[in-house]
Amino acid sequence: MLKAILLTTIKKMFGLDILAPLFAVAGAIGASIPIILHLLNRERARQLIFSTVRFIQMSHQTNVRRHKLKRLLLLLMRILMLALLGLAFARPFFADSFVVTQKTGGKRNAVIILDTSYSMQYEATFENSKKEAAKILDGLDAADAACLILSSDNARVVAPLGSELSHIRTALNTAETTNERTDYLDALQSANEILAGIPIGEKQVYLISDMQKRGWDNFIETDKLNADVQIHFVDVHAEKPQNLAITGISVPPVVLKEQKSARLVARVRNFGLEPIENLPVRLFIDDNMMDTVELDIEPDDIADAVFSVAFQDEATHTGWVELPEDPLLVDNKRYFMLQSLQSIKVHAVRERERSGSRYQSDETFFIKKALASRSGVTLPLQIDFTETFSVPNVATLERLDVLILADVAELSSGEAERVKNFVANGGGLILTVGDNIDTDTYKRHLGGEDGLMPCDFVQAVGDAFNRDQFRVIATVQYDHPIFRPFKEPNHGDFGKARFYRLFQAVPTKDATVIAAYDDGSPALFEKSYGNLGRVLCFTSTIDREWNDLPIRAVYLPFLHESIKYLALKSVDTTPDYRIGDSVELKVFDDSRGEGTSPLHKRPEIAIFDPNNVETRVQPDENATEGTSQNSIFYADTSVPGIYSAHISGGDTHYFVVNIDTSESDLAARDIEELTSMLKGAAEESVEEKPSAELVAQYREDVEKNQNVWAYLMLAVFALAVTEMFLANRV
Repeated sequence: MLKAILLTTIKKMFGLDILAPLFAVAGAIGASIPIILHLLNRERARQLIFSTVRFIQMSHQTNVRRHKLKRLLLLLMRILMLALLGLAFARPFFADSFVVTQKTGGKRNAVIILDTSYSMQYEATFENSKKEAAKILDGLDAADAACLILSSDNARVVAPLGSELSHIRTALNTAETTNERTDYLDALQSANEILAGIPIGEKQVYLISDMQKRGWDNFIETDKLNADVQIHFVDVHAEKPQNLAITGISVPPVVLKEQKSARLVARVRNFGLEPIENLPVRLFIDDNMMDTVELDIEPDDIADAVFSVAFQDEATHTGWVELPEDPLLVDNKRYFMLQSLQSIKVHAVRERERSGSRYQSDETFFIKKALASRSGVTLPLQIDFTETFSVPNVATLERLDVLILADVAELSSGEAERVKNFVANGGGLILTVGDNIDTDTYKRHLGGEDGLMPCDFVQAVGDAFNRDQFRVIATVQYDHPIFRPFKEPNHGDFGKARFYRLFQAVPTKDATVIAAYDDGSPALFEKSYGNLGRVLCFTSTIDREWNDLPIRAVYLPFLHESIKYLALKSVDTTPDYRIGDSVELKVFDDSRGEGTSPLHKRPEIAIFDPNNVETRVQPDENATEGTSQNSIFYADTSVPGIYSAHISGGDTHYFVVNIDTSESDLAARDIEELTSMLKGAAEESVEEKPSAELVAQYREDVEKNQNVWAYLMLAVFALAVTEMFLANRV
């Protein structure tokens, strides 16, 4: 009873709560001891009648009053010392009720999200954002908790909630912008998850950013913060930003010597509100400036800079298109690579002319017609075509880009070995079937677990002489480089060709099916082999013997796209990567016995980024399904520019990495709109009675943070010193 009364009195009078009330009771009891002793030791003076004592009373009156005041002060100090000592051991603290403090009181939990996307590189935007973050940290008390998240395309928690403020300041000072685009969703979801685990105190999120519009594209209506989370936007975007960017480059995949020139087109966009006149756009190839084009661009408009390029060599060339400096530099360059060739050299091996055939007895008749140059006709590729009845020797194969085996019946072991080495060293191979082909020969010489063949033949089906029964190509991978030109409507229909007879086949290891018939049977297989070598296998004839594809409009462009795809052995199928992409590089591996190296060592690859920083990697020895032992994956593509891969005992390969220019649009979104979009509904918050354990933990935390007992002990010490001094004074 006494304890409850005492606690209620203390709380009402001083707003204090205590953790150990028994010590407070002991302090109250102890405070009464000096009073009891004072009363017990008090002497009542006896009154005696003397003769006149007026002069004695007058001289002693002042000393008596001073002595009484001293005794009263000492009594009060001793009472106060004992009371404060008991209160200090009771561990008092100032606090509201838990229900109130759980939401609005106690310590603050602040999650700071700092935008590091490349749009923050505009002028001094990022430095201003770091200053704003420092101000937020300066406004926090020692008892508050903070967290720092760096946000661009993904969120990175660099200082977890509860970290020392000095550590957060260090992380803030060392933070740098990236070359990635903006996506606020991941960072805000991370902040929401962090604060969801905090039961007590204010929950605050500070988003420091340029509030770029494109950063909110991934948000949907349900992407709201919890109802108890406060969102504060710190907008640091520049007023009326003016930015130019190269948003794309159209590069010919190959430039041939026979062509006078090829067109390279760079698209430039003006994201600002002011027109631009006489903007110089410069073209660099192999580190040399080749040409300059001037453009006039209206506000929020695009213009194309067209360059003519020509080469006299056979090599892979790298380059970039460049704009003059402006407040945002990273989008002023765009990189590319292309290949120049003397011509594409294609050689076909066929059987000798057949007799009794319904159509042409020459398997390569339509190939020659499709690839031959004709006066007055401009072909998409300049091709040097030759043919023989047997596989050429090694010296001849070394000069070729693409080899075609057109329904070849027999291959000797020597011929098969020459074909494998040709492909393993980067050549392209097209296999077509027909009545002559011996499936056992191909399986024996070119098949096997790690063989050249992309498929195992099962059986020939259909009747080439019955033109009433046929199949059509129904499934095509239009994202594949061969079929990409046919993706748009009215750009060629493979479904019009009729196939009367074909070979059923199943894919081998690491092979893919890129076209199939309407019954599901594969029509075209692809497989990578060796050092950038590629194999295509067509499961019908390349002439009209088994189908009517050669008389269809898609035949010529299909053949040209297939040859172009196989011939560009030094150019990756996806030459233009974005920041953060993982790059797969095909690397020849001697340890599999596909080459001529007697050492059979796994190659070592040195990759140099645009800053000339070297990374050494090796092909994966434990390749899993969907990957190849001839592949390496390089993921450190954080810098835009030209990367080079140097392979031990092999050639140097290049790939380019560019930024995502959707980030170049610096238009900001309205903060009030964002607040409405992210704020959780009030009804989502349901009042719950806190558990006893949670209340106890809260009280412990608040008392520990306030340390009121320490100040009380200092007061007790000061009173003790003062009491000692006063008691000993005469």
